[in-house]
Amino acid sequence: MPQPTAKTPWRQDLNHFRRRDPVLYEKIIRFLMLTLHKEGIMRMEQIELNVSRILGNPDFLHWTDPNRLEPALTMKELQALRELVIQYASHHWDDARMKQLIMLAITKDVALRLEEKADDPFSTWDGIRAEVLKFCDLAPGGPALPMSAVRGARVALIRRLLTDQLELLRVARDTLTVRDIADIITRVIGPARGLGKLGGKATGFILAHDVLNKARDEGRPVGDFTTPLTYYVRSDVMLEFVKMNGLEEVIDIKYGDVEELRSEYRLLKQFFRNGRFPRYVVSNLARMLRRLGEVPLVVRSSSLLEDRLGAAFSGKYQSVFVANQGPLRQRLSELLGAITQVYASIFTPDAIQYRDERGLLDFKEEMACIIQPVVGQRLGRYWLPAFAGVAFSLNEYRWSPRLERGNGMVRLVAGLGTRAVDRVGEDYPRLFSPGQPRLRTNVHPDEVLRYSQRLVDVIDLEENKFATIPLEALLRERGGRFPAGERIFSVFRDGDLLPQTGMLFNIDPRDLIVTFNGLIERTPFAAQMKAILDTLAESWRAPVDVEFAHDGRKLYILQCRPQSRGEKHEKVRIPGGVPSADRIFSANRFVQMAHVRDIDYVVYVPPEAYEQVEFYDDLVEIGRAVGELNRLLPHRRFILIGPGRWGSRGDIKLGVRVEYADINHSRMLVEVARRKGGYVPDVSFGTHFFQDLVEADIAYLPLYPDEPDVVFNDDFLARSPSVLAEVLPRRAELADVVRVIRVPDVTGGRRLHVAMDADRDRALAYIGEG
Repeated sequence: MPQPTAKTPWRQDLNHFRRRDPVLYEKIIRFLMLTLHKEGIMRMEQIELNVSRILGNPDFLHWTDPNRLEPALTMKELQALRELVIQYASHHWDDARMKQLIMLAITKDVALRLEEKADDPFSTWDGIRAEVLKFCDLAPGGPALPMSAVRGARVALIRRLLTDQLELLRVARDTLTVRDIADIITRVIGPARGLGKLGGKATGFILAHDVLNKARDEGRPVGDFTTPLTYYVRSDVMLEFVKMNGLEEVIDIKYGDVEELRSEYRLLKQFFRNGRFPRYVVSNLARMLRRLGEVPLVVRSSSLLEDRLGAAFSGKYQSVFVANQGPLRQRLSELLGAITQVYASIFTPDAIQYRDERGLLDFKEEMACIIQPVVGQRLGRYWLPAFAGVAFSLNEYRWSPRLERGNGMVRLVAGLGTRAVDRVGEDYPRLFSPGQPRLRTNVHPDEVLRYSQRLVDVIDLEENKFATIPLEALLRERGGRFPAGERIFSVFRDGDLLPQTGMLFNIDPRDLIVTFNGLIERTPFAAQMKAILDTLAESWRAPVDVEFAHDGRKLYILQCRPQSRGEKHEKVRIPGGVPSADRIFSANRFVQMAHVRDIDYVVYVPPEAYEQVEFYDDLVEIGRAVGELNRLLPHRRFILIGPGRWGSRGDIKLGVRVEYADINHSRMLVEVARRKGGYVPDVSFGTHFFQDLVEADIAYLPLYPDEPDVVFNDDFLARSPSVLAEVLPRRAELADVVRVIRVPDVTGGRRLHVAMDADRDRALAYIGEG
């Protein structure tokens, strides 16, 4: 092999570093020495022996004696060692390999400096960004460092920019590269110095994007998908905003009473809305708006506590839509207002109660924001996606015994996905299991019609606002045209459902029914969603829930978080031989696995009494009374039974208006679905509200009293003495509509138990010994 000369390019590089950067030169020599050793070309004993011969100093081998103090090498010995390493390396490797190894040593050093910069709390973000770009500019397309050499830099960057949650750090470390972070960091807004992060939701979104992209490159069947161009406002911007506007005193509002929080929250939101932002934030957001143009935007919360295992915070903080139309000054003002609204949502009673239950109240919560274009297209004056929804790895509420928990669940709606994650009392999403897509919740065409979606959430571009409109009106205005309509709609004609095809002419929009049959049964969408859920769950090492939208051409992944999970219940056996007088209610649909024992109180809102309440304010007071009882009754020793949908957004007549903080101490939530003519209120599996129930291990059960072969004991529920006036004297006037039954008082000391067998789809509530 030819000997190197002074003109060899790699030799010139070494001489340059020896003169200008002795520390880096020393690191390169050490890297070459370790590579020689790893490849078995020259063992350390041989190098040491050769150095001792060159120096004529056998004491150079001093470290072979473990009982002797090891003296430091002299400058002469070090120089001899360096030259020997270069000689061995150049003898065994050609010029290209030497150049490659020197470049790897330099890149490794840059990675180390990047790690140090990211770990330094006093470093500037411009400095971190410069080190990231310097690392990415080295040897593009050349040999990559082993992961062990850049792992520290990756972890330091992830910890500084994204999250310090250990469970997410592991996923991010194995997924994100420094180049991935370089792309993200160019769209981050924050102060020049600071330790703010992008928060949990941003981390989940970024990781989902990279995990699925890599899975697709590896040939996994995750299908075609994309993610929207996303900008990030770091959490320390909120800290600056609070300080700049003198809002520090609101931080401790979290320690107040829930009722005080509820009454003060509207005022607090106004304080935030009137606040000013640092100038650099305004200028950066204006630059972003110029780049994006007049496309509707959504500002999503991304707090430091959000989307973690065991505390998903589903629906606790806000997402705010802005139409983003008109002059730049107006668009900028609306966007800043949306950010302040997200900031203020940290102090909602639901969020505070949720944090308190999980021992997170003393944590200094910070709110980052994600800003994304709303997925969709323009239909006349409206902007909306073709469809959107949320998918879950685990199905906690199975509508068929043939469904397994691991088959998953998807909730689909036409238009914006807000109707898929919120409880909307007057409307219905399409539910299906991606693992068993042909097992329907409703089979008969009349049932499909009854439980189909009738309203759609949109962005009104003329009124510059988020809006809910009748789907039929939108279809009529657009002549029945809708993006991906043949996948979304079926035609209800002569009591039958027909696929929407080009062979059906002159379709009346009133006959178009949202079924998603074309999407689920005639495209690979179900299999794609199952593959996406499985791939993400594998990376998270936990079940996940994923929000998505489709513009009619492409599927967009919008969010990924660990799925809320409750306690795992053993198989439950429903007792036999219970006397009819001791049977309180039973169910044979949508039964989960649970055994609720030793219930002392039943809070019952009779559907007939609730329906007769005329005034809106009185209906609101019923929900407040339930919330007060939730705080007064013994923790986890009472159940709530009421009409329609608890906690629905929309028509308050269809269910008692409560929030998580109003029901979180209960052991069970029961929804009574009585017929009203041909209409039966149904339930909304998979909403944020129900994910709260799952996470808090609050059992859930829908009751259908008008169906045959079910028990609904009116004598016990409607005629047992109510102790509302005793427990909550200030609400005594509601005694007819909010009934509080102290079970042992009317059963001779016995208590209420509810056995729920998901395998047999059967449940029974009964009076028994404690």
